[in-house]
Amino acid sequence: MTTATKPKTVTVTVRFEVTETTVTDVEATVTVPADIADDDEALQDWLDENEDEWVDELDTDDANDITRDVTDVYGTDL
Repeated sequence: MTTATKPKTVTVTVRFEVTETTVTDVEATVTVPADIADDDEALQDWLDENEDEWVDELDTDDANDITRDVTDVYGTDL
């Protein structure tokens, strides 16, 4: 019978960046130019450019499909 050897471990403090992506269903009442009200693509562009008009309605507690990716490591403190 062979016994598996645990790999050596060490505790470090590490600084790193994480990019977090969430999907959140938002319902907001906004005032938009009349000519884009029925144009989903134009409305999406307007919402992208005017985040301040709807961001208060964003409730991250309702977020789903959350993904996280470590994008950069700055180093460790051994």
